[in-house]
Amino acid sequence: MKSLSIAKLQTLNVLVYPEIISLFDIYTCHIRPLLNSHAIELEQSNACSKLTCFIKEEEKWFLLNNFELFHIAKSPYIDFDVLRKEVDVKYIPKNQFNFDISFYELINLIAQHNKTIDIRLVYSQLNKILDPEMNKKLFGKNIFTIATFCRLINISEQTYYKRPSKGVL
Repeated sequence: MKSLSIAKLQTLNVLVYPEIISLFDIYTCHIRPLLNSHAIELEQSNACSKLTCFIKEEEKWFLLNNFELFHIAKSPYIDFDVLRKEVDVKYIPKNQFNFDISFYELINLIAQHNKTIDIRLVYSQLNKILDPEMNKKLFGKNIFTIATFCRLINISEQTYYKRPSKGVL
């Protein structure tokens, strides 16, 4: 394990690993914009304290988790205190990539912010991403049910159905 500063990460060619771009899209489009400034500050603080996994290929660093760190590394408007922060990183060979790492990190974010975000829209987006093979690997079933989603984010199905959806399903 190695530590890198946020400033160093900003100078590297950091990309999202192609197999999980859709998970980062959910965070970027359907979670992060709905967070207030306090929640974003908390996510940024958490991003600097968790282990971040990368796959390195030539001059590219593919990020496998730590959704908020990607936004920090790509942002030109970060204060010097944040730039000095260190992040623990771990390099993983491409053949050891595991979708579970990113998926369950996103699930934790959804659970944490489920009262703020449109959980019905997020579920529909996840359901489009998860093919039968992924579902079988993650849950032992061929489909990603609403009941499974609710269990993962610690809400009842009744709560899920009572929540209004602002997005197009």
